Amino acid sequence: MTLPTDRRIREIGRRISRALVDGAGTGSGRPLLAAVSGGADSSAMLLLLADTQSRHGWRIRAAHVDHLIQANDVRAEFREASADVAARAGAPFDLVEADASAEAEASSDGLEAAARRVRYQALTQLALDWGAPLVAVGHTRDDQAETVLLHILRGSGLDGLSGMPPTRSLHDDVELVRPVLDVTRAETEAVCRAYRWSPVSDPSNEHLGYTRNRVRHSLLPIMAELNPNVSERLAELAKAVNSDRGLLDLVGQQTLEQLRDEDGALSRRLFLSLPGQLQNRVVRALCREAGVILSSERTAAALQVIRTGHGRVELPDGVELSVAGGTIRLVPGCPPASAER
Repeated sequence: MTLPTDRRIREIGRRISRALVDGAGTGSGRPLLAAVSGGADSSAMLLLLADTQSRHGWRIRAAHVDHLIQANDVRAEFREASADVAARAGAPFDLVEADASAEAEASSDGLEAAARRVRYQALTQLALDWGAPLVAVGHTRDDQAETVLLHILRGSGLDGLSGMPPTRSLHDDVELVRPVLDVTRAETEAVCRAYRWSPVSDPSNEHLGYTRNRVRHSLLPIMAELNPNVSERLAELAKAVNSDRGLLDLVGQQTLEQLRDEDGALSRRLFLSLPGQLQNRVVRALCREAGVILSSERTAAALQVIRTGHGRVELPDGVELSVAGGTIRLVPGCPPASAER
């Protein structure tokens, strides 16, 4: 397979390659796992990443995660399309099933959040199995704009306004990268046409019962009447805020190190002497070290316990923040009691 001769498509390929190198460095022949759904965005990403391997140096393989939540015929269509586009790209292909409904029932999250969690868990495990330090996903500039608006609607600080970062950690040995985050949905569709590839459309993207779909199909078109470049402006906002947030996170991490004693606990007295916003960053830095990402609600709950002076607050992933004896520390949570048989 050769790269299309269309100059615009070749430039998109160069942009994706540069984004990958900027975010993760050159691959030097190491494997990269590209998540594909069969839709336009991930298909375009896979085709261009595979065609520009000599530029970025990563050895591309593809994977499709079936969440087991759509009708059998829809699932089969996506599975087949994902395998076909991987073959078109000349990339080895893996298929894995992840039961999102079971995850949703076992947690307090909705189906959408559960599907996202099991998808990343499955992709992380595949990456570990294949020794791939990177997982690439096909989130576009339009996805970024929708994400920023969703966070605004739900109530958000800087973390929400920063949208989706170009890279983030999935595991100590696996990073997530978004090489098409500065590429528009219209451009990914143009890439598919240039490769004579017909992507699959997800019928669930049309259901207005999902908030993201209402933002995509109702809110953004209204905003585009006032500014046709609204998606680009929202993505630029996310990029600027993400840069500022990175600096704040660094300050929070450095302050955390200054407050920590030889046992790893924090002095409550010194913590309370910090400005309020810095307290927020220090708590998040402490939890991030344990692999726990705090929501604004959990951050507020943790700060309330610290100010009270004693007690515990449950955090995600079976971790608790404990305040006692003038110190703050993270401890394993109590396991749930076994059900009687």
